[in-house]
Amino acid sequence: MYLPLWPFLTTLLITSIMLWILRPVASRLQLIDIPKGRKQHQGKIPLIGGLALFTGLAAGLLSHDISSIAHWQFIGCAAVIVVLGAFDDALDLSVSIRLLVQSIVAIAMMLSLDLHLAHLGNLFGAGSIDLGWFGPPLTVIAVIAAINAFNMTDGIDGLAGTLSFICMAMLSFFMLMWGQQELAIIPLLMMMALIPYLAANLQWFGLRKVFLGDAGSMLIGLTVIWLLLQGSQSPASSFRPVTALWIIAIPLLDMAVIMIRRLRKGQSPFKADREHLHHISLRMGLNSRQALMLIAGLAGICASIGALAEYLLLPEGLVLLLFLALAAFYYYLIAHIWRLLSALRKRRRHDRSSS
Repeated sequence: MYLPLWPFLTTLLITSIMLWILRPVASRLQLIDIPKGRKQHQGKIPLIGGLALFTGLAAGLLSHDISSIAHWQFIGCAAVIVVLGAFDDALDLSVSIRLLVQSIVAIAMMLSLDLHLAHLGNLFGAGSIDLGWFGPPLTVIAVIAAINAFNMTDGIDGLAGTLSFICMAMLSFFMLMWGQQELAIIPLLMMMALIPYLAANLQWFGLRKVFLGDAGSMLIGLTVIWLLLQGSQSPASSFRPVTALWIIAIPLLDMAVIMIRRLRKGQSPFKADREHLHHISLRMGLNSRQALMLIAGLAGICASIGALAEYLLLPEGLVLLLFLALAAFYYYLIAHIWRLLSALRKRRRHDRSSS
C-alpha cells in the first residue's frame, strides 16, 4: 500500500509548532508541573506534550483523508480524553470523575466502531472463546486499564513516549504486514508525533523540556487500546487477541502488579506511590537514562516475543501460558526485589573478601 509523505510531514510540523506555541501560555492554562512530593524534577515544566501530540496526530489524519468517518470517530474520542487529561493536569480531578469520563469514551468507542471484545481466540484448542454479553463490560474495563496503564508509566523522562513508540511500531508492523494497511496510518502518525515530543522531553539538541501530562499519557493509552481492538477483534484482524498482551506487556504488568500490591496493603489501587518499575530501577542505582534503556529494552523484547509467536502461529494457549509465567515471575521479582538485591550485595562482598 502506498502511503503519501504529506501526512507524516504535517504531523511532524504541527506537533513541533504546537510545542513552541503552547509553552508560553502553559502557566496561564495552569498546565505546569511543579516539583513536590513524589515529583523530584527541577523547575516548573510545561505539561503540553499531550496537547501537541493530539493536534499533530489529528492534523496528519485529516490531511491523509478528511472524509474518513473512522478518522473523525477516533479524533472525537481522543479529543474528549485529551480535554479530560488537560483538566486533570490543571485541577487534579478526582478518580471517580476520571473513571466516569473514561467509561463514557469506552462506550462511545464501542458504538462508533461497532466493535468490542467479542472473543479471546482459540486458547484451549477447541475453537474461539466467545464472550457474548460479557464482551462490552469487559471492553470498558480494558479501555480504562489501557488508559491508566500508560498514565502510570509516565514517571521518568522519555518512558511513556518510548514505550508508546515501541507499541506503535509493533502495531504498524502487524497492520502493514497482515491486512490492515489503511488502519496502520494511526500508529505510524503517532510515531511521527512522538519524535518532536521525545526530542523536547529528553532535551535533545538543547531543547527545553516539556512533559506529556495526563492529557498525553491518556491519549497514548486510548490510541493503543483502539488499535488493539481493531487489530484483534475486527473481521480483518491482523493479530490474535493473546498477542495484544505481549505488545503492551510492560505497562500492563507494571499496572497490574502495583494495583495488586496496593490492594493487599489495604490501599486504594489508584493511590500514588513510588513502587513502579521505573522507581525501583532508580532506587537500584540506575540513573534516569539507564532506567529508560532498561525498561524500553524489556518492552522491546516482550513485543518481539509476541511478534515471533504470531509469525510462527504458536498455539494461543501456549502463548498465554508463557505470558502468565512472565507475569508470575514479574510479580515475584517486584515483591522480593530488595531482599534479592540485599542477598546479591552480600554475596558480592563475600566473594571480594574471600578473594
